[in-house]
Order: sequence, then C-alpha cells, then structure tokens
Amino acid sequence: MAGSALAQAGGDLVVGISSDISTLDPQMSPIDVFRHTIRSTVFEALVFINPDTLQADPLLADSWEISADGLTVTFKLKSGVTWHNGSPFTAADVVYSIKRVQDSATGSPFAPQLVAVSGVEATDDQTVVLTLANTVPGILANLAVIQIVNEASIGSIATAPVGTGPFKFVNWAPGDHIRVEAHAEHRNAPKVGAIEWRIVPDSQARLAGLQDGTLHMVALVEGKDVVQAQAAGIGIIQTKPYILYENFNINTKRAPFDDKRVRQALAHAFDREGYAKTIWFGFARPTINPVPPEMATYLPDSASQYPFDLDKASALLAEAGFTKDNPLTMEILTIQGFDTLKSMALLLQDTLNRIGHKVTVRELEVTVWIDRILTKPDYDITTDNFNTGPEDAASMFNSPNLAPASNVNQWNPPGYADLVAAAASESDEAKRIALYQQLQTLILDEMPQITINHLPLFFLGNEASSALVIGPSGIDDYTKIAL
Repeated sequence: MAGSALAQAGGDLVVGISSDISTLDPQMSPIDVFRHTIRSTVFEALVFINPDTLQADPLLADSWEISADGLTVTFKLKSGVTWHNGSPFTAADVVYSIKRVQDSATGSPFAPQLVAVSGVEATDDQTVVLTLANTVPGILANLAVIQIVNEASIGSIATAPVGTGPFKFVNWAPGDHIRVEAHAEHRNAPKVGAIEWRIVPDSQARLAGLQDGTLHMVALVEGKDVVQAQAAGIGIIQTKPYILYENFNINTKRAPFDDKRVRQALAHAFDREGYAKTIWFGFARPTINPVPPEMATYLPDSASQYPFDLDKASALLAEAGFTKDNPLTMEILTIQGFDTLKSMALLLQDTLNRIGHKVTVRELEVTVWIDRILTKPDYDITTDNFNTGPEDAASMFNSPNLAPASNVNQWNPPGYADLVAAAASESDEAKRIALYQQLQTLILDEMPQITINHLPLFFLGNEASSALVIGPSGIDDYTKIAL
C-alpha cells in the first residue's frame, strides 16, 4: 500500500475519523471519537482494562491494595513518570484529578463513577489512598475512565492539553485534524513517530483514503464499510460483539415523552431485526436491553422484549392520546458522520409516519448536537451510541447514559438512585446480580431509552494497524503499532 511507504518515511500513522470533538479536556467529554483519540494517547488513568481478561492492569498505578473491609484502596504509583512539560508526576496530581471530577462546578460527566469516593489523599509522593463510603466491587473499572490531569496546565487543557501518556499533543485544527507525537521518554515508548487523526465525515471518502494510501487506518466504521473492506482486501480490526450499543435517547422531561406509554410505543415501532440485517449486514445483534448476555448481571430472556409490533405501538399511542386524528409530532436528532445512526432515525421516522404520525429528522454537526443534548437539553429524541462497560455493571449504570443524577435521558424516578447505589456496593455476587436484574426490569418497563443492538467496534487498516489494542472502556493502546 502506498500509505505504508509514506508512513515509514514520515513516521506518521494517519487515521480517518468521522467527526470533530468539542474539547481536549479528557474529564469533560465521553463521546466515542474523543475516547479513541486524545483520551487514549495523551492522558493516562491509574489502570487500564485489559480487553482479554476484563481485569485492571497497571498504568499510572504500579500496584494497589484493597483493605479487608473494602473501604480503602491504596495505590502505589509508578516512579519516574513525568508530564509532557517535564514536571514530575506525583500523588498530588491524582488527588487533584479525582477532586476535580467530583467537583460539581467542573460538570464532569464522569463524576458518577466516583460517587462512592468519600476521601482521597496523598500520603507521600508515590502513594494515594482512596476512602470509600461503601464497598464498590467495580472501583477499578470506574477509575479506568478517570484520566489524570496536570493542575498547573489546567487553564489551557481544553485547547493545549498536557498529559503523561505515550503521545504528546501537538495541534488541533478544528474541522480538519488532531495531531499528537510520540513521547520518547515514556516508559512504553510508541513505535510510530506521530498520529494524525483527520476528520473525514464521508464514509466513502474514508474508505477511498485507505485505498489510495492517504489514510492508514479508519476508526469506528460501520457495517457497509466492513463489507466493502472485506471485498477490497483491507484489514479489519474488531472487538468482541458486546462492546457497544446503539440507542435512541429520549428526553423524559418533555411532554409527551414523560409518559412511559409513548416511550414503550416507540420501542415497539422500531424493527431491530430488520435494521441489523439491512444496515449492519448481520454484524449487529438485536436487543432491547443495554446489558449484554455475556455479563453475569444480564436479565435472562430480556433481549427480545418489545418486538416490532405496529399494532401494539398504535394501541399504546392511542392510550396516550395520539391517533391519526391527533398525531404524535416529534423531531429526531442525529449526528453528522454517523450513517448508521442516521439510518436509525430515518427508519423510525418512516414507520411512525406510515401509521399516521408526524416525525422529522434533523442532522447536526457534533458540537451543535452536544449543546442540544447535554449542555442545554432541548430535544425530543436523539440517536446515540455508548460503550457497555462489560468489565463491570456499575460502570454502565454510572455512565452518562444511565447515571441517576446526570443521564442524557433526564430520567431518575423514585428509588432508582438508591437501587443503583445498592447494586454498585453489594459485595455478595448473587445479591449483586439480583439487584442489577431489578434495575434492568425497571428500565425495560420505563423505557427511558430504546436500545437497538450490541455491536463490536470496527477499525480498518493495513497489517501494521492490527497491533492496535482496543480497550472495552473506550481507551485504546496505539503504542504497539509499528509501520
């Protein structure tokens, strides 16, 4: 491939991505494109979730010890680590980072992962002690998504971040590219000289870039791209089939979507089986439950609840007061550069309009979409996708999609927060599974979101790209790629 010669000469790994990001602050953005770029290269967490074992491996933490009562976690940090600006990394940085995420003034979407952390202190430069208000069996999985930041550089973190990771930030040209270069002093020094993520919204243009050598890898591709890559002999890198799920988020604070009958009707109005076959070419696994059956906490026989049934959808909408004479009117938002999500929106629109309702679809640039969905919620329904967090169920239920106090759906019925907290803190495995199954029963009744499928993550690239390690928590390892 022409791209291989280009990469060897310049040392650059050039990766095509579908959309831009809104900030370079790793504690502020959970969206997929961001997690697979800056969060995976410039910054590090205390631990990394190994995709093969789903257990925590050391990263900035060298080792850890959990007390017998499960309420104290003591981390010994790696020695000799420095920030990209040359200053030493110490336990004080970890304390600052955890407190910053917890601070409501920060507004971090990762704060729910630390809800049980009641105290954090540095007992010396290499030791951090976390105190927990209650036992948290999944505490290491929660900490795997908390990137450690440098207080001295926090004023410019949104546009010029400084981390401890194997790559250091170079520049960001919004709408065009993000560039990082190898940090040669890193303990796990990368084998490529730099990574440049190029923003290419059109999926066909991304595939063409692989074929003409201007791109060496394409991140987060969709079913049609995988099929074309197979036909063209392009390498495919994929995870296990339960890392991601696509869904419709519903603004449960806005009438009539505050009525669960409307939400249940929408769940019956989407043909998940047909979508999996026609849009994902069989790579997707249809489901209505965000929890995959590979997790011990999965509620048995729940994936096929809410089958595609337009009679049932119409009946539920009629109960809620919506008929052909008084149609449901709604707008579905979707994100530019995500063709499958747009197809989801169009399929639901078509189905509902055919039974007499009035549905429109609006495609938004990602930063505008974030403002409409997260910053100042102003929407009916939106397409979206999320990592399942298969390493621990607590990670899923404290994600921006399901965390009681801050989820995208603005859904937090009485008792939900207590049940999430009880499940996360239960150390008896059987009781813990029972609590998470209660949560799934509640979600499947209330339908605050409509889950569509479980998916692998797909990357396309040349043979060297296959050395990419895709983490289940959305954090990847690019250091093993050698061009």
